[in-house]
Amino acid sequence: MIPLAFHGHNKPVTALRFNDDGDLLFTGSKDGSVCVYRTDDGERIGTYKGHRSILDIGLNHASTLMLTAGMDFKTNLWEVETGKCLDTIEAESIVRCAAFAHDDSMFFTVNDPMREMKSSLRFYNLPGVLHHGQSSPAKYNPFSVYSTSEKIMSAVWGPTNDHVFFGSDDGSVCQFDVETQQEVRSGIPHNKEVRRVNFDKTYHTLITASADKTACLLDMRTLNTIQTYTADMPVNDASISPIGDHVLLAGGTEAVDVTTTGGSDKFGARFYHKVYGDFLGQIYCHFGTIHRVAFLPNGKGFATGAEDGFAKLHMFEPSYFKSPGAQPSWTPEEDDESEEEINIDDDDEGNQAD
Repeated sequence: MIPLAFHGHNKPVTALRFNDDGDLLFTGSKDGSVCVYRTDDGERIGTYKGHRSILDIGLNHASTLMLTAGMDFKTNLWEVETGKCLDTIEAESIVRCAAFAHDDSMFFTVNDPMREMKSSLRFYNLPGVLHHGQSSPAKYNPFSVYSTSEKIMSAVWGPTNDHVFFGSDDGSVCQFDVETQQEVRSGIPHNKEVRRVNFDKTYHTLITASADKTACLLDMRTLNTIQTYTADMPVNDASISPIGDHVLLAGGTEAVDVTTTGGSDKFGARFYHKVYGDFLGQIYCHFGTIHRVAFLPNGKGFATGAEDGFAKLHMFEPSYFKSPGAQPSWTPEEDDESEEEINIDDDDEGNQAD
């Protein structure tokens, strides 16, 4: 597996996101910029500059609008095609996360605690004028703010716009009702901070990544732990394969601790069997802590972003789809440039997707 390396940043890559179609990859960095690449050939087709440092990227489903969450107390709204910054939302603390709702009618941001301020979830309506590439004349004021004593580290929308799921620095994961502004349920799968939460493609389960060197697969309905994946390094991000029973973990020794802990050999992306929790293998792909990892929407590969300033796209070879739990839903015959075939045993035919 030879990765396609993207070097559009001169500081660590801290945000990484595919669009829904998987043909574009967006990367954000501590250098304050976002770069967008084509995934088929790796060409960089745009750069967005408007922050001092970026922690998260949000995309609408049409890939026309982008949110960037910054350490400079700002959330920027961008028009993807032109690179125009449509609006800037000023905050009073670091903006850690930002994400559009499923119908793109609203979005939320996560703000860090600072001084007398608590960590908060802030919900905003998205003016319809933005969809036409125009700035909104009105000042952005959140229609709802939820504050909590725990620091929210990561948040994602649930299956609908009714709920948001978030992980905190106390190791807990909570389901939050947007309408009632109440926590519906919570669980504590970790004993250290939850650095990332991500759903699977069907929203039946979500996976957590924690500083306690584990990731947990949770039942969306109850937040009970289904499976735990144990690593040998703090886990910064985790992703669930959209086509098979695989999960992907990434992390590594903190950059400030590498020289004192000898953790330079732990900057790999680790594969586990989703159901059984077995460790399947590891790919060493960076020279620094990996901050972000994500499967392609079609499951044919994955991307990583790391402390070394690189983002890399890894495309699976045909042999991967014959590995335990891969359950391939495509064959190379579907790709015009591929001449190889994947042979599936008769007793495996029932595992193919329709």
